[in-house]
Amino acid sequence: MFIPLSIIQWFIVGGVAITSFMISHHWSRYETDKIIEDTIVSLIEQRMIKARMVNGEYEIYEYDEEI
Repeated sequence: MFIPLSIIQWFIVGGVAITSFMISHHWSRYETDKIIEDTIVSLIEQRMIKARMVNGEYEIYEYDEEI
């Protein structure tokens, strides 16, 4: 059985497209989490959000709540 080279090339292109989509999807999810984390830390440092460091993580309080 003979498979034309153009079909093999389309399978390779499809595989590359799926692989690049999955890599970019994973990368964008990581970047989104990093951006959210950096924003929250920035707001804490600017004292716009009340928070306290507990076991290496920030514990966020309501604005009118006592720390």
